[in-house]
Order: sequence, then C-alpha cells, then structure tokens
Amino acid sequence: MQKTAHFGRIVREHREYLGLSIAKAAEMCQLSYKGLEEIELGDSNPKLRSILKISAALGIDLGELNFCIRAVA
Repeated sequence: MQKTAHFGRIVREHREYLGLSIAKAAEMCQLSYKGLEEIELGDSNPKLRSILKISAALGIDLGELNFCIRAVA
C-alpha cells in the first residue's frame, strides 16, 4: 500500500469514528475541504504542519502515525 494512502486511511477512519463530515473535520484541522479530502484519498503528500494539525484535531496518536510521518514528511 502506498504510504500516503495508508496515512489517508488512518485519517478517514478516525474522522468516521468521531462521526465527523469531511467539512467539519477540515474546519477542526484548519485545512480546506479539498485538502483534507485529497489527504484521505492518498492523493496528497501532506506537510508535517498538516499532519500535526490533523493529529491534534482528530486525536490521532503520533505514535500511530510514526510510520506515515517518516514517509510523507
């Protein structure tokens, strides 16, 4: 599996677990709707700043993202 797709899957699963729409999650992450959508689809290589915003807003443990961060940062 492509590493950006793996990261996107983790983000999408956490967002859905929280019952959030992409629009609401993007607002919480201070990202655009399109930006978060591209990340979830694995079509974007997010910057570390975006990864940290997503982690904080959605409560994703950075340890869970360690593999992904090394790949996309």
